[in-house]
Amino acid sequence: MPCRLRRAALAVLTALAAGLPAGLPSQDPVPPPPPTPAPAEGPPVAVLLQRWQQPQATVDDLRTLWPELTAAGGTARAQAFDALLRRYEADLRTWPKARDRALQRFAKAVPKAQQAGLGKRGEAKVAAARSALLAISRTPDLTKERIHQDCDPLLQQLTEWLLPTVDQVLAADPQADALVTGLRTQTEALRSLYDFYLEVLQELDQEAAGRRHADQRRQLAEPPNGDAVEAELGLLCVQALPLPGRDAKVLEANAALRGRLDAEEWRGTFALNRIRVALGLPTVLIDEKLGNAARDHSQDMHEQHFFSHESPVPGKRSFGDRAARAGTSASAENIAAGHQTGASAIEGWWYSPGHHKNMLGNHGRTGLGRCENLWTQMFGG
Repeated sequence: MPCRLRRAALAVLTALAAGLPAGLPSQDPVPPPPPTPAPAEGPPVAVLLQRWQQPQATVDDLRTLWPELTAAGGTARAQAFDALLRRYEADLRTWPKARDRALQRFAKAVPKAQQAGLGKRGEAKVAAARSALLAISRTPDLTKERIHQDCDPLLQQLTEWLLPTVDQVLAADPQADALVTGLRTQTEALRSLYDFYLEVLQELDQEAAGRRHADQRRQLAEPPNGDAVEAELGLLCVQALPLPGRDAKVLEANAALRGRLDAEEWRGTFALNRIRVALGLPTVLIDEKLGNAARDHSQDMHEQHFFSHESPVPGKRSFGDRAARAGTSASAENIAAGHQTGASAIEGWWYSPGHHKNMLGNHGRTGLGRCENLWTQMFGG
C-alpha cells in the first residue's frame, strides 16, 4: 500500500478511536457544561428573628420580614408574632411618660407664647379692645350686622393677642417643640404597629394552627388617639394661661368632666369660655344639673316637634321650671337648631343679638345639652 493511502487509513482509525466522525480532522475535546448553581438560600431563621426584634425596626421593615418568616415554617411565625406583641406593649408602656413630659413642658410655654403675641403696651391695647367690644355688645339696639362689622374685628385682635395657637406655643419653646414632635411621632408609630398587628392577626386566623396560637395570646389594647393629644394641646392653650385663680379652678373643674359629658356639649362650653377669657369675663362652670335640664328640653323639642323657649310639656313650661325639675336654678336660656357641633352652636348664638347677650352675661354656671341637631344652653348665677 502506498505511503499516502496508509497515512489516510491511520487517520480514519485514529478518529474513530477518539469518537470523532470519520474523515474529520481531530479537535480538542469539548469541555463539559458548568454545574447549575444551587438556588441561593435566604438568611437562617435566627437571623430573620434577630432583625425582626431590633428596636429600630420600622413597621415597613416588619412587613418585609413577615413573608420570609412565614415561609421559614416551623415555629418562626409564632415566635415573630409573640415578639410583635412584646414590642407593642413595651412601646405602649413608655407612651404615658412621653405624653406627660410633653404636655407639662407645653403648658409652661403657653404664657411665653402669649407674651410674645401681646408685644409692647399689651395690657393697654387689650383693655381698650375689651372695653370697646363689650360696649357694643351691651347696646340695646345690637344687630347681627353690627356684631359682624364691629365686634368680630375686635374679637379677632383679642384672640391673636391673648390666645396663642399650638404652633405659636411650640415656636416659642424649642424644647416643647421637640417633646411634642416626639410624642406625635411615637403616637403615630403605635397606631401603625397596632394596624400591622391586626393584619398579622387576620392572616393567622386563616389557618388552624395560627388561629390556635393567636387565641392563646392576650389581645392588645387600642393605641393612644392622636386627635386626643391635639385636643389636650388646644385645651392647654387656654387652661395654662396666667388666669385669675377662680377662672383657673373653673377650667380645671370643667376639664375633669370631659369623660362624663357628651363630647360636643363639652366642646361647646369650652368654646364659650375661650371667648369669655378673651373678653376678660369670668369663665362659666359646667353645672351638670343645668346640662341635664338643657338636654331634656332639646329632647322634648325633638320628640314633640316644637322649637320654643316655652314648652308644651306639663311641668316644663319655662326654663325656670325645667331647671327646678333638675334640682338647680337658671337665669337665661338659648336654643338653636341645625348645628352638628357644640362650637357651631356657639358661633350661631354669637351672631344672634339676644343669645349673644346671654353668652356674655354675668353668669357663673352653664349647661349645654343637645338632641340630634337641636341645642339648649342654660345659664345660672
